[in-house]
Amino acid sequence: MQLRSALSTPPALSRRGALRTIAGAAIAVAAGGRAPRASARSTASRTYQERINFGAKAVHMDPRKSTPDSVQALVDLIDKTELNALVIDIKEEGVYFRSAVDLFRNNGILIPKYDVTDLIDLMHSHGIYTIARLVSFKDPILPFSRPDLAVGDIGGGIWRDVNGVPWLNPFNEEVWDANASLAAEAASFGFDEIQLDYVRFPTDGNLGRMVFGQPLTQESRQNAILGYIQVVQERVRQQGVALGADIFGWSLVVDDDNGIGQNAVQIAPTVDFFCPMVYPSHWPYGSLNVPGHPNDFPYQTIEISMELATTKLPTQTKKVRPWLQAFSLPGMKLYTSADIRAQIDAAEDSGIEGWMMWNFGNPYPADAFRPG
Repeated sequence: MQLRSALSTPPALSRRGALRTIAGAAIAVAAGGRAPRASARSTASRTYQERINFGAKAVHMDPRKSTPDSVQALVDLIDKTELNALVIDIKEEGVYFRSAVDLFRNNGILIPKYDVTDLIDLMHSHGIYTIARLVSFKDPILPFSRPDLAVGDIGGGIWRDVNGVPWLNPFNEEVWDANASLAAEAASFGFDEIQLDYVRFPTDGNLGRMVFGQPLTQESRQNAILGYIQVVQERVRQQGVALGADIFGWSLVVDDDNGIGQNAVQIAPTVDFFCPMVYPSHWPYGSLNVPGHPNDFPYQTIEISMELATTKLPTQTKKVRPWLQAFSLPGMKLYTSADIRAQIDAAEDSGIEGWMMWNFGNPYPADAFRPG
């Protein structure tokens, strides 16, 4: 495998061009790890059917926080344990590789963090299933270059959420097309799956000030989210790549769109993997039948969550792949390896074939996972 350094970012690519990238050096370091468990050819040539039948056991990699050592550690962790997949951000606070999508390339959105070809080659050489996480509508950069694509404020200008972050308008089909083009581009580089996150309308801030240029109703929200997912699905399906969508865990409880366009029954048939974020810390006190806060009962919380999923989606259960908690929130029970393992056991005891682990800083304790 020919490794190319991507440690310097040409300033022309981004107004944040001074930010360093991890790519070439991280990949070079990681390539020196354990012997690959499978050849690049065998994993890169998976068919669509093989991908949608794959039981991914994944951890998440945030390129903004990654270093050569942390990439090395993730590859080693996957080599040594039951883990077999990696979720890699391709778009969140910018696009993290040198994309050719015009909307992103021409508006200061490219913030390269890795050489995508080298990174995919490395992961596939270790038999690692690769999932590209694409944040859809929350966007801290593009609305300032293209305010016509953003959620507007009733007083004029750009609306911002409780954290001061603007959002792209989920009704805007130019946004749909750009994200779908990025997804297709990532698929062409060899990602096994595209995963859509923030595939919803905003949830916090002064929601009464939001302006979308058309009436905001449950039907219009649901149609917008469903229409967007269908556009992306069509583009990536042509390349034999799977599609997943991250969904609020609460969508398993309610029968409507949760106020944000996410209707579980409507979305599940449109994707290959339905990924509810069922972190125990995120369930409100009293929301589940456990004797205290759900965060204190990881096994029971995931058991109940998966029961809700299989009840809500009785014919789509094979698609369910939950996000589980490998982090601790301030003021709550600290999560140990035993708490992480309890969630995995609960998901698997419920008949769920795959799962994904989220941690804000990328460290995952090896003893939470079975040896590989």
